[in-house]
Amino acid sequence: GLAAPFVFNNVSTDVSSPGGAATGLAGVGIDTPAELAFANIRYFADGSERPDFVFNQEQYRSASIMIVGLNYGTGSSRSGAITRPLAAWGVRVYIGESFGPIFLTNAMQYGVLTVELPRRTIDRIADWVRANPGIPMTVDLERQVIEMPGLEPIAFETEARKRNKLLTAIDDLDEINPHLPAARTKRAEDERERPWVYDYRSSG
Repeated sequence: GLAAPFVFNNVSTDVSSPGGAATGLAGVGIDTPAELAFANIRYFADGSERPDFVFNQEQYRSASIMIVGLNYGTGSSRSGAITRPLAAWGVRVYIGESFGPIFLTNAMQYGVLTVELPRRTIDRIADWVRANPGIPMTVDLERQVIEMPGLEPIAFETEARKRNKLLTAIDDLDEINPHLPAARTKRAEDERERPWVYDYRSSG
């Protein structure tokens, strides 16, 4: 897909997913999840688009990949930091130097890939994106490589469990279910061997 460069450090979830009332834009009809993505830096007070915001620029309006900086997605636990850009532009991949831990958890829950790379590599990717408007890049999770025409492929690593869940489209419950019979058997064995641990059920 196409990529959009948004290489700033310490971008909080309040930026990508601001509270509706906090934007002051409800009065001009901007109130859907997709419209509220990055609303405080995306629009002027009258609801018109700010030309300096990356997704308002014609070459990035359909970007599905975001190139971000250090510590992206910090702050409060707002799943809207994932779901709003997903609804607005279909952002399915974030490539950055590092991410807030809650942002990483929410990304996993919604099937969105996060790729961490050194800042020098991030800057090189962002430079390529700016120099090649309208040319798609490939983020291949199966082979764990980023490909851009004219550049050598860039390898990345994704934790094996996370990679498997994204490639097979399974959620936490799907992942747990195959192990439940063995867990129940182990629990029963433990109850027989250490019954005093389970006395809490008859106490009180």
